[in-house]
Amino acid sequence: MAARVRLPSISFIVARSYPGNVIGHQNKLPWHIKSDLRRFRLITTGHAIIMGRSTFESIGRALPDRANIVVSRSKQLPNQPTIASDNGTQLFRANSLENALFIADITSICRGHDELFVIGGEAMYSLFDELVNRVYLTEVFDNSPGDAFFKKRFTSKKWKIVQEQDFPKNCEGDDYPHRFSILQKRDRKYRYEFVAQFFTNKIEKYEWLKNQIKSDKPRVDQYIQNNLDL
Repeated sequence: MAARVRLPSISFIVARSYPGNVIGHQNKLPWHIKSDLRRFRLITTGHAIIMGRSTFESIGRALPDRANIVVSRSKQLPNQPTIASDNGTQLFRANSLENALFIADITSICRGHDELFVIGGEAMYSLFDELVNRVYLTEVFDNSPGDAFFKKRFTSKKWKIVQEQDFPKNCEGDDYPHRFSILQKRDRKYRYEFVAQFFTNKIEKYEWLKNQIKSDKPRVDQYIQNNLDL
C-alpha cells in the first residue's frame, strides 16, 4: 500500500478591531499592542508563515527563525531562499496558493512542525478560508478606520473556543484593551497526500527538495530515503 503523509494543519493568526473587523489602514496596523506582538512572535517562531506581498512590505523584512513565504507574482522578491544559518530565517517567493502550500508543507516537515500559519492580509485569509482549522484571534476594542478587513464569523456550531482572555490597556505599550482567543474548527479538515506523488509529481519539486533547503538537507535526504522508492 502506498504511504500517505498527513500534511501540516493550517492556522490563521490575526488581529482585528472590534466591532469594526479592521485589520489594516494604508498597509499598517491601526494600533500598537506590544503584548500581542510578543504573543505573535511566541506562537509563530520556528514555523512556516504565509503572507501576501503587501503584508511582507508592511513588515519590511523576513521575520527571524521562520520560513517566510510571500505569495506574489512579482519577480522582485527572491526566487531562492535566503537562509541565515544562525537563526533559521528563510525567505521564499511563491506565485500561487499551491506553490505556497508546497513550500510551507516541506519546510514544516523538515522543521518537525504539524502546524503552519497564514498571517495576512485580507486576500490571503480569503484564499485559505476553506482550509483553516484553527484561528489565533486578537480583537482590539478600538474604532479606528481601516481599508482592510477580516470579517470571518465564528458560530458555536462550527467553532469552539479553546482559550479566551481579556487584557486591559496598560502603560507598557498596549494602546487599547483587547481580547485574545484561540478558536478551533469542530469539523477539522486534514490534508493528506501520497508520499511519492507529493515529492515527485513535478521534477521541479524534487530538485527543490534536493538543492534548495541547504540547512535541512540531511533531514530531507533521510525523509526521502525512508519514504520513497527511488
